[in-house]
Amino acid sequence: MTEAMNGQEYILFATKLAREAGKIALEGRKEKIVSYQFKSSHKDLVTEIDRQVERFIVAKIKETYPSHGILGEEGTNIDGGGNSSYRWVIDPIDGTTNFIHQGINFCVSIALYQGGEGVAGVVYDPSRDELFSGERGKGAFLNGSPIGFTGEKKMDESLIGTNLIWVGRTRRLKLEESIYRLANVSRGVRSLGAAALELAYVAAGRLDAYLGLYLSPWDYGAGKLIVEEAGGKVSNFDGDSLSLISEKQGLLASHPSIHGDLLQFLKRE
Repeated sequence: MTEAMNGQEYILFATKLAREAGKIALEGRKEKIVSYQFKSSHKDLVTEIDRQVERFIVAKIKETYPSHGILGEEGTNIDGGGNSSYRWVIDPIDGTTNFIHQGINFCVSIALYQGGEGVAGVVYDPSRDELFSGERGKGAFLNGSPIGFTGEKKMDESLIGTNLIWVGRTRRLKLEESIYRLANVSRGVRSLGAAALELAYVAAGRLDAYLGLYLSPWDYGAGKLIVEEAGGKVSNFDGDSLSLISEKQGLLASHPSIHGDLLQFLKRE
């Protein structure tokens, strides 16, 4: 296959790949006790299944698109060959802690970018068999049915997803008071523990916004595109575009009606 393929063919490839990867994850999760290792801390976990799924995804991409670059959470960082500007951004299992403890609320995230612009992205929840997808200029979908934002939204009727509650840097960045105030002026705050899945939920209207701190490109690569194709807004905490180069960024994705209000909440003195 060549780089001249259109976005729909990339979506079909990513969809098939995510479903196959999800099946591997589910097979690996059949054991009630999943062995794991620590990465940066006791809260940052990785299993052999994470690594197995990433190896599988990387091998399939290299086989099909040998000139494309690949960036993965579990250490994959392959530059594109020749003059290729395409790069796959993958998280083999987003929500590893949920995967270990619950067996639900985790997902496979696969996105393709050309330069800094998303081409195709999928977030697959194998435990519920839900596949969220977005293709540049073609919209967002859940299991093939269109999803998107409709009407206006107000803060007092919005349900907000976030990881700010438990990320230590929230206090150091003086965001702790903001998140407490946000809980009071919104309908409620939730923390699922899987950024890619929470972004997909924003696109599907299950959440009205997601605020994430200390996120890497593989956390939001696919979800960002899906939210944008659904008609939502995605930015960093200052309202600027996100970078696929920088790690550990703050991210705000939301219904377009409340994005400005949320940015105000995030302003630091």
